[in-house]
Amino acid sequence: MVSALFDIENYLSGSLLIAVFVLCSMGGLIAIRRWFDLEQLRPYHDVAGNMFAVGGTLYAVLLGLVVVDAMGTFQTARSTVEKEADALANVFLLAAQLPTEKATLIQSLCGSYAAEVVDHEWPMMDQGKIHKEALHLSLRLMREVSDFEPTSENQKAIYPVLLQQVLDQRDERRMRTSIALHGLPAIEWLVLCVGAVITIVFTYFFRLESYRAQLAMTGMVSLLIALNLYLVALFGTPFSGDLRVHSEPFKADLKSFGGLNDIDKNIGQPD
Repeated sequence: MVSALFDIENYLSGSLLIAVFVLCSMGGLIAIRRWFDLEQLRPYHDVAGNMFAVGGTLYAVLLGLVVVDAMGTFQTARSTVEKEADALANVFLLAAQLPTEKATLIQSLCGSYAAEVVDHEWPMMDQGKIHKEALHLSLRLMREVSDFEPTSENQKAIYPVLLQQVLDQRDERRMRTSIALHGLPAIEWLVLCVGAVITIVFTYFFRLESYRAQLAMTGMVSLLIALNLYLVALFGTPFSGDLRVHSEPFKADLKSFGGLNDIDKNIGQPD
């Protein structure tokens, strides 16, 4: 429970962090109004307002682009997982047309790989790591498929499709692990955080007649910024946190692999 409170990608800790951010922003306004006489800045409000509009617009555009990019990364991760699982299922199905010994080996590797991804690699991706055994099984699967030499006309027709599917599985795996290993660059976080501070601090140097109205507006601006930054944190790391891409496509593969094997066994039994 304690560790979850310090995990920004956890909904509870994220909500607390947003609340702290908003309260600190409002506290800064209170401190500025109490310690500084802003009456002397009133003649410059028009110029300051224009400068704030330019700076705020630039930051809003930047933040919006980063949010959209993070959402795109999340959707790419989800699509990549589905494509990888689909390619693996296709390899399993097409391998059934190969000689029995080769088909059994390839199908066994497909099942072992899916199990390793679900049971071991998925939890590791939460920490930005990949599972070496899953990588080894993927390489072995490719080697077993590429080493096969088709002999019959049926095998010659199926083999190119089988080879393409195993290559697609490798490509999608590479994409998935690359997304898991590389989150949002630190320099982007630095720019976003500095921009957020500057934008909020800029609102302190305007003096409205209604103190409560200015306090409320500062709180709403900081809340909007905090919510957008939190979206970047959630969508920018698709395989960790409460909002994540799950391993359901691989679990579906495992169920289908087992179901197909049971069907084959039943077909092979005499009535």
